[in-house]
Amino acid sequence: MKEANCKICQDSGWVLIKVKEKEIARPCKCRQNDSQSLKIDSANFPPRFLGAEIKDYTPDKNNETQEKAKDECTKFVKEFLPRSLKGLLIQGPTGVGKTRLVCSIGNELIKKKNIDVFYIDWNDLTREMRSGEDTSNRDFSIISQIIQRMATVELLLFDEVGSSRPSPWVLDNIYYIINRRYNEYLTTIFASNYFDDTISNPETLTERIGQRIRSRLYEMTRTIKINGKDFRQEHY
Repeated sequence: MKEANCKICQDSGWVLIKVKEKEIARPCKCRQNDSQSLKIDSANFPPRFLGAEIKDYTPDKNNETQEKAKDECTKFVKEFLPRSLKGLLIQGPTGVGKTRLVCSIGNELIKKKNIDVFYIDWNDLTREMRSGEDTSNRDFSIISQIIQRMATVELLLFDEVGSSRPSPWVLDNIYYIINRRYNEYLTTIFASNYFDDTISNPETLTERIGQRIRSRLYEMTRTIKINGKDFRQEHY
């Protein structure tokens, strides 16, 4: 007879525990681990940041904004409950670790709280949606799957917001996703290279994504601003 992989449940996936003199079946830890593996596989994390954790983010010791960002992200993970917590808008120039922090939050919430997470890059999304603008070639099934996944997942990680200029048709679809999440109290973390002034860029975030979407972000998120030099230029 083949030896069971799990010594606790003998591969049944269930364990019996006593609650007030009654035996109740509860999922075994091995099932929880399988569930988390599936969620990591479907989260769409960039390969570079699979398994990343907030503790791996190393702030510049002389940069208070980076230290504060790390603390805020740690607090977010600790306090997270579905449909009860405002999301985050992480703003900062290229190379200060925004994507690492965003993915680290996602990784930790899958492992610690078994949350369903989905990561998407603004450029990848707009590129995929742009393929649907030619009605004759439009693949509604793929576009609908992406929209449905983004609109309903417990935690959406939306990176590089405003990094390219989408068409009105694509922008309308992005607004639909964000507005639906807003109406259903679903938490979203946004990251962007653009601010609400023109100090760091010649354009503001509002100019890149439109007033409707920016207005929703004010209500849906707390803002974390990170300053600093491009880490890649400093180390590569």
